[in-house]
Amino acid sequence: MRRLGGSIHEYTRITGLHEGDPCELIAESPASATKVTAHHVVVATHYPVFDRALLFTRLSPRRELVVAAPIDAARAPRDMYITQEQNTRSVRTAPLGDGRRLLVVTGEHFTPGTGQDVEERFERLAGWATDRFGDLTFTHRWATQDNDSTDSVPLVGPLHPGSKNTYVATGFGGWGMSSGIMAGRLLSERITGRDCPWSDLYDPRRIASVVREGAAFLKHRGHVARHFVGDRLPTATGPSVDEIAPATAPSSASPGKRCAVHRDEALGVARLARAPIAAETPEGIIQGPAQHRTATCAQSGSRPGSLQRARPAPPHPARAGRRGPSPRRP
Repeated sequence: MRRLGGSIHEYTRITGLHEGDPCELIAESPASATKVTAHHVVVATHYPVFDRALLFTRLSPRRELVVAAPIDAARAPRDMYITQEQNTRSVRTAPLGDGRRLLVVTGEHFTPGTGQDVEERFERLAGWATDRFGDLTFTHRWATQDNDSTDSVPLVGPLHPGSKNTYVATGFGGWGMSSGIMAGRLLSERITGRDCPWSDLYDPRRIASVVREGAAFLKHRGHVARHFVGDRLPTATGPSVDEIAPATAPSSASPGKRCAVHRDEALGVARLARAPIAAETPEGIIQGPAQHRTATCAQSGSRPGSLQRARPAPPHPARAGRRGPSPRRP
């Protein structure tokens, strides 16, 4: 990309998009905010950060856990495998050196932000791996997240029905390696004015597939409506900041406003999301399950931005005496 004259800007958020010719974007970095102009803009942020076509009504986030442990190369599986049962497990390895491989096991998929006991799921996944590969010392664990469209086909094309110079690529459903290449080819053809014979299949404005997958679409719309309305009821307000246990991240009222809050396990410090209503998204209220150190929206899977220190707190009795670091997360 750089060889062709492009540039890559890391640690930079796009917080505003004004469509036109050219388009204008507001880019914020830790040091400053800058206006950027571009003839064409592609919103390829996994879950669209600018959702002017209300694509959240057609996208379902799905999170899957991953554990990894060194294993002797002689014991390591040579290929990639996936189970047939409903609660899928997949197994592969990566180079590690010193006659070892890194065994990587994924599984335990669930909808983020729905109060799942993530720690229990991690332990179940690790137990499945040790049952099949013997004693293992897990050194890494993390979570992946994918977005499924209601008709199982990615949404790649114009950002909304009236857009001319803005595009979107989302809903890859866990097949990002192949779908990313497809989206790059499709959008480059559109931007350069060439015809792409399969663009209609992935067009976000498609209607036929929505009608064909009507049951799944209506079921997801009901889920959206439940969170959009139910999460905003007074009874949905979480505990106060002082009542939050270490290493948890529920939605909280503080004071009288919803905030995404996390209490640091080691320091006993509550941290509030930067904006008073950062726990609220257009799709639902951000929630954080026990043992899950993030606050997450159940509908979009989104998380609040950088957190600010709120105030120190005494050790929580439910977690008193707990010591030792958690496994590293890449």
